[in-house]
Amino acid sequence: MKKWNFLALMMLLGACTADYDTFDSSDYRELKEIAVAEQDGSPAIYSEQHRIEFDLVEVPDSLDTWESVTLEELDLSHFATLHLVDGDIDDFPTDSAGLDSLANKVKYSKNAIEQGETLQIPSSHVLYVVVVSESGKKSVWQLTFNIPNVEPESGSESSSSSAKSSSSAESKSSSSEKSDNSSSSESKETSSSSQKSADSSAATSSYAPKILALSIAGNVAIIDEESKSIHVDDLAFRTDLTALELSAMELSEGAEASVTVGESYDFGAGVQVKVTNEDESVTYSVKAGYQLPGENFNSWNKNDVTPDSIWGNANTILTTTEKKTSGSMIGAMIKTGSALTKIASGSLYTADFNPNGVGTLSMASSSTWPDGNELLDFGKPFAARPEYMEVKFSYEGKGDSCDIYILLENRTGDKNVNRKSTDVNTLVASAWFRSTKADNSGRENPDVVSVSEPDENGMRTLRLKLKYGEPLEGSPIENSSTFDTKLKSSNKSAINNGLVQGTGEEPVTHIRVVFASSADGNHYKGVSGATLIVDDLKLIY
Repeated sequence: MKKWNFLALMMLLGACTADYDTFDSSDYRELKEIAVAEQDGSPAIYSEQHRIEFDLVEVPDSLDTWESVTLEELDLSHFATLHLVDGDIDDFPTDSAGLDSLANKVKYSKNAIEQGETLQIPSSHVLYVVVVSESGKKSVWQLTFNIPNVEPESGSESSSSSAKSSSSAESKSSSSEKSDNSSSSESKETSSSSQKSADSSAATSSYAPKILALSIAGNVAIIDEESKSIHVDDLAFRTDLTALELSAMELSEGAEASVTVGESYDFGAGVQVKVTNEDESVTYSVKAGYQLPGENFNSWNKNDVTPDSIWGNANTILTTTEKKTSGSMIGAMIKTGSALTKIASGSLYTADFNPNGVGTLSMASSSTWPDGNELLDFGKPFAARPEYMEVKFSYEGKGDSCDIYILLENRTGDKNVNRKSTDVNTLVASAWFRSTKADNSGRENPDVVSVSEPDENGMRTLRLKLKYGEPLEGSPIENSSTFDTKLKSSNKSAINNGLVQGTGEEPVTHIRVVFASSADGNHYKGVSGATLIVDDLKLIY
């Protein structure tokens, strides 16, 4: 009987996803670091928006303006190359979906840009470049050059089509020739005129309307002035987000807002707040939400993270998920095991394992249970709409792939274990990470915003951006059983977790978060010893 128990566990623990990865050329296209010889200090890098701003040093007396810069440092993903965009870009998006769409459309110069080359600065002071991966995938970046006392020309947002790269010697020769043909009086006149223009611009921008501070239901919000987003992330779990009081707000001098302190609004769905003064208007997106209980994985009851009403695993059969302490970290260690030729993925999820009480002998039959996910009731009640999910993690796959993902659902019923034939489960939003290595190398993961370098405990911070509506092309969700609405098991206790695609506008009723050390564990495939460690899950609104 012990033999059957062990075998059943190994088959059963596969409650993860589908698809065992194959790998080819690298898809990674990250612009990690860039510097120019003429910059003053370090550039401001906004990784999520794919924007970099350079403050250049004072223009020398021999020049009217900086016409070019010399590329001094460049750090890209391994095997990736950097190219200038050919053509104009009228509108540069700030969200990951828009950036991916733009990258797929833009054309770029054939020759790659390398260290030591010079880049001509367009009259708009804005340059666009593309990082091209080994496999041909692209990411587009905006480079803005702030030149002291010289204002950019208005008009099209991009002048990349007129920008060219050349050798450092050619650039210096061109600049020297121009300076010889320019009188010192013309240079001083231009400098004086530019100074007045800069002073006027600074005076105008200082009076731009702003939200300086804001509180929702007594909680101070985080303000991201760059993206014009304001969010509160830490309300009590399952707070009613549809009628939250705007408890405090501070505006810049002379500004008025489209919302009123003391009134209640649906900050769960998000509120567009327009702030105006006599000259202009600015719109902020304001949202609120909450975290999942036990999200720091610090509190444990034996080998189960608490509260166990939210987080589940298959430790009732065999312990493959347990508390992990390392340095200052307390987290969850999720490890793949094997026995009697069967693979059992370690897993941690917002789900109930075997709620129908399927017997051990029944679970041991792979012909009866070809998909281990049908032994779980996935998802917990949840009604918020986060924009991002972050989690600290490390992974030693030994050639295997791990899965980390979040799904937001709209259900007409409650639990899948009680799902009726008339009930419909709809996918509202998703974000999915699947990789052989913790540095996000080995396959495409379009939902990934960033993966940090390891901290003192060897943990990286993974940030995923949720895509509302249809998932991004190439997301690992395409190679999973998420949309399988027909049961593979004929056993009457099988649980249907399948979803249909939604528009993204549906109200959220449930959340599904999954951590798995073997991505194809639900089909009993993986590598014994593959280990995923997770800590400090955070939802960002």
